[in-house]
Amino acid sequence: MDRHIACLQIPAFRIVLARAIDTSLRNRPVAVAPTHTPRALIREISIEALLEGLQPGIPVDLGRLICPALRVIPPDSSLTQTAHRELQRQVSPFAPTWESIRPGSLFLDLTGTTRLFGPPIDTATRISRELAHQQGWPSTIGLAGNKLVSQLAVTTLTKPPQLLSIHAGSEQPFLAPLPTLLLPGLHRVQTSRVLQRLEDLNLRTLGAIASVSLAHLQAVLGTPASLLHDWALGIDPSPVHPPVTQPVIERSLHLDPDDVDDRLLLGRLYRLLEQLCATLRQQQRICRYVSLTVRHSDHVEQTAEETLPHSTYWEADLQPVLTRLFYRCFCRRVRLTRLILQVSRLETPASQLLLFDESTSSLPPRAHRLSLALDNIRAKFGDHALVWGRTLQ
Repeated sequence: MDRHIACLQIPAFRIVLARAIDTSLRNRPVAVAPTHTPRALIREISIEALLEGLQPGIPVDLGRLICPALRVIPPDSSLTQTAHRELQRQVSPFAPTWESIRPGSLFLDLTGTTRLFGPPIDTATRISRELAHQQGWPSTIGLAGNKLVSQLAVTTLTKPPQLLSIHAGSEQPFLAPLPTLLLPGLHRVQTSRVLQRLEDLNLRTLGAIASVSLAHLQAVLGTPASLLHDWALGIDPSPVHPPVTQPVIERSLHLDPDDVDDRLLLGRLYRLLEQLCATLRQQQRICRYVSLTVRHSDHVEQTAEETLPHSTYWEADLQPVLTRLFYRCFCRRVRLTRLILQVSRLETPASQLLLFDESTSSLPPRAHRLSLALDNIRAKFGDHALVWGRTLQ
């Protein structure tokens, strides 16, 4: 059966949500950035701001100089997450399997849905129309035989609503003129080295990479060569992972304002760890691998990773590991702007049958019982009902 993968994206998702609340933001340049610090960087811009010459990542002060009419709004993570859950609910009747990319963006696996909803391109058009009519969310959709090509198809679309379908067999002609920088799958640690080597060899497009033999690529790039060559040819067998089977769970935090205080940074990291552990327990999965990435205010990233001696989903087991990773990453005394915490090598915990009656068996350790109690309180009264003192700013 031929695969049909759609990449759905609502451009400038946070701005779309803000405009639904404040109509004065419509049809004018808008940017999302922290509003209480002069050193803030723009995170997201509207199409009007893009036409004025603005780009994400530039300082807010520079953006105001380029575009005096710019309106800057602060990020609202609670509103964004609520809207993203609503987006997932809207697409779930049409896509048996979907994978979250980031707020406002999803992969949809439409394989095998032809008898239910018709051709995949009609299903994608219907999803886009219903999002626009019911929620007022204009979307762009790329439809192809795999995740990579569908995601790259979305990047070529400019103003929603638009849909681009790449038919089977036409992947390589479509990818050939696209710049290598658009590839979404390069690992953070390898990105700068691989891109620099490709620049030195004048391999600036996917077509140029596809024209080079795999043996020659391996001679200059090493391990990433095989994967990069497949991507240039439009080959990507990776499946669409639903939330309970995703191989990696990630939580990130923008520091607003950026910070350099170890105590405060560790507190925020521990809060991310609590969220990750609660998600693991909810999905009944344990992790064996932890990765921490920090981003400095000068855009330099540092990553530290560690394999755990045994799989776990308890904060008490992961906190010492996280502390070690933090001090390995934060070796430059330059302010941090972003923290990214990942856990991977996920598996289902092995269940142990009880030899004796449950009432007489030993209780779990105190730290584990405390974590479960906190999970129950937060499930009933909200995530912020109870917090650890060390996680407070």
